[in-house]
Amino acid sequence: MTRRRFAQAVAGGLGLGGLSCGGSRLKGDPEGRKVVVLGLDGMDPKIIRGLMESGRAPNFKKLADRGAFKPLGTTMPALSPVAWSSFITGMTPGGHGIPDFIARDPLTYQPFFAIWESRDGGGGSLAVGDYEIPLGSGTIENLRFGKPFWAYLTENGIPATVIKIPTNFPVEETATRAISGMGTPDVVDSFGLFTYYTSDPEETIENLSGGELVRLRLANGKATADLLGPANSFKPNEPGRTTTPFTVYVDPTAPVVRIDVGDQRLVLQEGEFSDWVKVRFELVPHLASVAGITRFLVKQIHPHLQLYVQPINVDPEDQAAPVTYPAELGGEIAKHIGPFWTKGLPADTKAFDLKIFRDEDYVKQAELILNDRVALFDYEWANFVAQKSGLFYFYVSSTDQDAHMLWRNMDETHPMHKESDPRFKDYIPEMYVRMDALVGKILPALDDKTLLIVCSDHGFAPFGRQFHLNTWLRDNGYLTLKDEAKSKERTTPDDVNWDETAAYGIGFNGLYLNMVGREERGIVSPEKAPELVSRISRELEALSDPDTGERPVHKVYPRDSIYSGEITPEMPEMLVGYTPGYRCANDSVLGETVKPTLDLNPWAWGGDHSMATELVPGSLFISRSIGAASPNILDLPVTILDFFGFEKPQQMVGKSLLKA
Repeated sequence: MTRRRFAQAVAGGLGLGGLSCGGSRLKGDPEGRKVVVLGLDGMDPKIIRGLMESGRAPNFKKLADRGAFKPLGTTMPALSPVAWSSFITGMTPGGHGIPDFIARDPLTYQPFFAIWESRDGGGGSLAVGDYEIPLGSGTIENLRFGKPFWAYLTENGIPATVIKIPTNFPVEETATRAISGMGTPDVVDSFGLFTYYTSDPEETIENLSGGELVRLRLANGKATADLLGPANSFKPNEPGRTTTPFTVYVDPTAPVVRIDVGDQRLVLQEGEFSDWVKVRFELVPHLASVAGITRFLVKQIHPHLQLYVQPINVDPEDQAAPVTYPAELGGEIAKHIGPFWTKGLPADTKAFDLKIFRDEDYVKQAELILNDRVALFDYEWANFVAQKSGLFYFYVSSTDQDAHMLWRNMDETHPMHKESDPRFKDYIPEMYVRMDALVGKILPALDDKTLLIVCSDHGFAPFGRQFHLNTWLRDNGYLTLKDEAKSKERTTPDDVNWDETAAYGIGFNGLYLNMVGREERGIVSPEKAPELVSRISRELEALSDPDTGERPVHKVYPRDSIYSGEITPEMPEMLVGYTPGYRCANDSVLGETVKPTLDLNPWAWGGDHSMATELVPGSLFISRSIGAASPNILDLPVTILDFFGFEKPQQMVGKSLLKA
């Protein structure tokens, strides 16, 4: 049983019926109407308000004066895949089924990526020489339930362009033009796996994750190595990865190298990123291969050669996975603007956390990403303005990823501020100014039949100290380890004695009870669950950090008070909302325990939003006046459909902001 089917079984077993989307009747005349949505992930209302007041965001100010600017209520947790899924469907997480970046399989207690899963096509295989040719094609299945709001438009002949919206991989075929967004993997089916090559035999990287280290051997100024591709699906029993070779020639005195990859020749100086490089990994000679695109960064040349190769993206012109709809859209765009990032979250935050990137390396990559995204916007916007009607949604990830990684640079109170590069203390507000320029490109197109919405899924706050939730559960008797695991410095879900465990954390905010009838070895009965939820919530909210005197947990939200929908019973019973300055530690996200309960956040990742939802609202700018004092992200799909003349679909729980 797949995880998606498990969710349906839970709903059906509780007598909640099928996962019906409900209809939406067109009651108006959409002729000539347009809706433009600029999704700026993580745009914080306090930051943008300050820029408007100082005169640095004049186009945002014009939009606010024309219509409205308000903080935008978001989901709990205030995480991008959760909130944007609510924007797409108009449903709470209990309806669309995306609880977090990370969910858990209740049958195994193991964490898994919550946005999509790969499924074997079945049908067996045919042995041909050294290869096994599958007789059934595998599939990739999006784990989000619910009908996307734009499908109501396209079903009625209204075109919809949806560029880079999160949780849209595999790319939805319900839009007219679409590019998949957050959740789109690289060619090795990972969140993003970089490769770091070094000729220094003494160089090591502690806690390496999200990348691989490869030793280079230089001889007479030359080194040959392999780019690492996906596992060969035609050789399922053969370990290792597919590869394609490259050669580096090092100038003996000058800080410059030449890199040959296939028939491509790159000449790069120290500290320079290459342009896009096309690569191909052979699966079956002359029959099957996987195409990708990547960039090299020459970190150092002398005395040791250090090369970084970013995660290899799906080539939009030769797609190893469905990243555009229609498929030929990728080639069309690349013909006009060149290759572009297809990986859902393009910035390599792992390389920065692991100190492979310095601040300036991260910023160089961030600038390439933002320039890439602006070029994509310009091309798609030119296509849209020529249309008579329709929806245009465009998403920018930089406002989120760069705030995560450069918050400590601008925040002098941040515990890691002293380790940041002062040259980039204003990078985040300057990036917001660039978003103001994007808004400026849209404003001239506004008229009585055009609605502009600029919105974010959440805001931002500092993240300086980390809370190890599962460690706290262990130390307070709610999570029990096996006897042989009690002396371990770090444990995983495999080390837990589930027969004596009442609660466990998986994901950034989720706290699950080990429920009878849901978890494979559940011990908490439905009758005892409410008291346990109340007790754990009280204890977490009363917790004090002995080093600061602050409360790490601002509020614990009982699931049933904020979720609705048929998948609600599978969601975590409690959502832990942290105080700004605190966040769940990475180990607890994966269900692990370590020694401390609270400690410093050691990473460059120094800003976050997995706090209590009311403390990190998003931002809403809209070109019409609205009566709602406290708009919510759940209101936006209803508002968009209302503007086009559609009744509110049955599945949606929000309200139209255009009504009094």
